[in-house]
Amino acid sequence: MSRARPSGERETLRRCWRRRSFRAGVAILVALALVAVLSPVLAPYPDEGEGLVTDAARLRGPLPPSAAHPFGTDVFGRDVLSRVLVGSRYSLLQTVLVMVGSLALGVFLGVLAGYLGGVPEALISYAVELFLPLPPVVVAAALSVVIGPGMLTVALSLVLTWWAWYARIAHVQSRELRDLDFVKVSEALGFGKIHVALHHVLPNVAPKVVVQSVLDSASVLLEISSINFLIGSVATAFDAPDWGTMIGYGFRYITTYWWMSFFPGLFLTLAAFGFILVGDALSEESSPSLRRRWWLWF
Repeated sequence: MSRARPSGERETLRRCWRRRSFRAGVAILVALALVAVLSPVLAPYPDEGEGLVTDAARLRGPLPPSAAHPFGTDVFGRDVLSRVLVGSRYSLLQTVLVMVGSLALGVFLGVLAGYLGGVPEALISYAVELFLPLPPVVVAAALSVVIGPGMLTVALSLVLTWWAWYARIAHVQSRELRDLDFVKVSEALGFGKIHVALHHVLPNVAPKVVVQSVLDSASVLLEISSINFLIGSVATAFDAPDWGTMIGYGFRYITTYWWMSFFPGLFLTLAAFGFILVGDALSEESSPSLRRRWWLWF
């Protein structure tokens, strides 16, 4: 008896795992995820990491990196290492919320538009065209006025501006699938359109969009940090341990207390680099034309 061939997604993951760049990216992201989960235990001063200005912090004031404080302390005397470790939870959680929310909304609406056609397709297409050009910073500013500033406000502003990209990709893929035989057979057997869309079209569209979302993860992380950078640059109090906010607040002291922005920026760069390594490998291995690009160029 012959063995069943692995699915396309499994085969793509196998090819990716053979690449050292993919394994390096996964290692970086797994390490950062563990840091985020264990940050209350790993942080030398967890209360200061959360934003509390303790009496001990007030006494020590801003200090450069040393054995006692490897990343130095901020202008409130709080340990920057603790701030960076605790901040990893906020930065990575916002990224996950944005990607999951954008994918769920975009793929669902894109599949419905591409498969159902007619009025649903027209309405969803108009919504996509409306949300595509919206700048996340402007949306975040508007939501901050309406519902108040915070981590969820930033995440929601990114979801509202990113879902349309995935809806467009899912829309195009669904339109190509709706005329194929397996879809027509499902309809002929009496299954409803919603059932066919969710059980037959969606599973064939989702993997391609997920690969694109992984490729976009670094951009989403940097978008979130850019918005939080602007928040931190004008903040009167330094309470949010998000990396972008830390960089923005520390930027005003960059000539004297450079470590306040440098170390959160270093972790932000490392996380973005991990997403890029994983996303590039998935993109190249899932597309034969991209996989051969180096041979075509040289």
